[in-house]
Amino acid sequence: MPPKNWMNDPKPFFWKGEYHVFFQYNPHEPIARLIHWGHAVSRDLVHWEMLPIALAPTPGGPDKDGCWTGCCVEKDGLFHILYTGVHPQVQCLATSSDLITWEKYPGNPVISSPPEGFGDCWRDPCAWKESDAWYMLLGSEVKDVGGAALLYRSSDLVHWEYLHPLYVGDKDCFMFECPDFFALGDKRVLLASCGRTNWHTGRYEEHRFTVENQGVTDGGNFYAAKTLLDDKGRRILFGWITEGRSQEEQVAAGWSGVLSLPRVLSILSDGKLGIAPAPELSARRGRRLDKAEGDALEIIARFKLQSGRVGIIYRSVEVYADTKQKQLVAGQARTPFEAETGEEIELHVFLDHSVIEVFANGRACVTARAYSNTGDISLLGKPEQLDIWEIDK
Repeated sequence: MPPKNWMNDPKPFFWKGEYHVFFQYNPHEPIARLIHWGHAVSRDLVHWEMLPIALAPTPGGPDKDGCWTGCCVEKDGLFHILYTGVHPQVQCLATSSDLITWEKYPGNPVISSPPEGFGDCWRDPCAWKESDAWYMLLGSEVKDVGGAALLYRSSDLVHWEYLHPLYVGDKDCFMFECPDFFALGDKRVLLASCGRTNWHTGRYEEHRFTVENQGVTDGGNFYAAKTLLDDKGRRILFGWITEGRSQEEQVAAGWSGVLSLPRVLSILSDGKLGIAPAPELSARRGRRLDKAEGDALEIIARFKLQSGRVGIIYRSVEVYADTKQKQLVAGQARTPFEAETGEEIELHVFLDHSVIEVFANGRACVTARAYSNTGDISLLGKPEQLDIWEIDK
């Protein structure tokens, strides 16, 4: 998180051994308005350095009311950000030779209006190189049908041709924000956000996407998740951890929003999406504890498969796997989770003051907020194995 004020949607990018995360940022106040692009970098996914603001609204320009979400790509030795200007929504371009100083394309916007037949949502570019052309998705919606990922093509990142919807969802997600589309294993994955970030896995043929499985990446305080591909071939996910308190409390605190821990994605044997914390996070393990106490802890608890709830209670928030209801729970947040016959339940929990991030068996995760400082940490059920570390700051 930045030292203060507002942050939201991450835009991760990997280049030559460095993990860059751009993010939506208001440097002036902890409120979601006049959005800039903040920028942080790390070589190990653990220690982060804040860099200068990458993009700021240009008075009188197409992004005068905010530089909204998009993506970063490399082309011919230069770096390019595609992003959305708002009021009205238009798509803009900026270029850099060093990932630090950015120059906006003087002909912005590069796309000035949406195709006909779609709703008010039309934003958040996601671009990739394919064969001899660039392709890009924009999140949108089809009224009374569902979210839509609209596909465009370009030879130069400036001149874009609209092709067709890559995929149209259903009423469970009435619009698609922050789309992300990538290959993973032998599948393609589409991420799209609408109240939560949903995943879809399937086939990509003739520039159309056929969904075979779908679910939710995280049923809790987690949104606008997007990924990068690193030099180890890993697809790593970051999300915006939203607040669970009033705007007045956020303003009084002087900050709002944090980014999630990095999460490594995989395709499971059943074609669904696997998700687990990046192993680099173990570098922050400090003292090993005999008892769970404090407000910055990593906990791994393994339980035999049993009927009912197993987990922990932190700051009066219950965090558990429920084998009867087939879900992973943290407070009011829930993600579907079903243990397989004969396997143990492994809960990998990160507690960082108000943030709770919980992973179960590499298949499910859920994020919650806990602002109270009261209540000891206790166990729900008896674990077969329990490991507890302080998280070093």
